[in-house]
Amino acid sequence: LGSPSPRENMELVYEVCLNYAQKFGRFYFKNLFLSGAPGLGKTFLSACIARTVSENGHSVVYDTAGNVFAQFEARKFQRDSADGQEARDETRRYLNCDLLILDDLGCELTTAFVQSTLYTLINTRLTAGRRTVISSNMSLDGVRARYTPQIASRIEGEYQLLPFVGEDIRVLKKKRGL
Repeated sequence: LGSPSPRENMELVYEVCLNYAQKFGRFYFKNLFLSGAPGLGKTFLSACIARTVSENGHSVVYDTAGNVFAQFEARKFQRDSADGQEARDETRRYLNCDLLILDDLGCELTTAFVQSTLYTLINTRLTAGRRTVISSNMSLDGVRARYTPQIASRIEGEYQLLPFVGEDIRVLKKKRGL
């Protein structure tokens, strides 16, 4: 039979994301890891999940990994300022919302602080039974190479990998003059 075509693969990915969003909290998969090259629809599908889950009354926070880490950094290093207070509120939302969508993991500069923050974020949410969707241009091998074994283990063991394949939608649109 061989492996599915890019179209068949994306239809399966879409089905899983649709069911995840519509049956949020009751769906078989608790956490999703959307992985693939740029321009394949990971961010778009993440936004669709966020909208559906939030329309069904759940608290959803959607942000890029870079912004999330910047807020944790502000909380740590600007504790006494107004920005620090705002960052504390934001980071609390990241940790406590029903669904966190972490977009573009791997685009940030990976420092020891980012490693520690990502571990805290993932582990705190897993321990509390809160759901997370992560999108990334990295494969699981990329996650293993870039982050600590503790982070890689949690993503591999607790997240359903959804591989995005095909051609960059932005490039295709440009070729077609859309």
